[in-house]
Amino acid sequence: MHRGFIWAIAAGLLAPGAAIAQERIDLNVVYPLNQEVFPLHDGVYFRQDNRGFYEVVEGPLDGGVARCIGAGFAGRGVNTVEGICIIGEQADTFTLRWSVDDSGLSNNWTIVAGTGRFEGASGDGIATSGVEIMYRAMPMRQTHIVGMIAGVAE
Repeated sequence: MHRGFIWAIAAGLLAPGAAIAQERIDLNVVYPLNQEVFPLHDGVYFRQDNRGFYEVVEGPLDGGVARCIGAGFAGRGVNTVEGICIIGEQADTFTLRWSVDDSGLSNNWTIVAGTGRFEGASGDGIATSGVEIMYRAMPMRQTHIVGMIAGVAE
């Protein structure tokens, strides 16, 4: 009796679709920089609300709109900068929560919400923001998001 039960569980675990497959994502989020910086004696406080778009380099996504919002303190030994990015539009979005890592050079992100085809999605990775770039004759900033995502509906 126990042996049959164990085999049934094992078969269920090996069945197609039993495990959620992760896929790599590689996105370039491009936006006009909408940021305020407030100088402090040992660093800065800043806040941002950037609206733009994302291009897909790799992954199960289509390009679309993106909005990244954040705030925090940055300076000597202090990095409390964190925020969210909402990727997608209308009924199909997922939200990344990001925070600056210890180096202050990149952001760690985790998916914290999803709607529509992204409901139940999970994932994490790293994002790095580049210097200003020129895109279609406009000054823009680019953030490169890489990582893994699972649970995206077709």
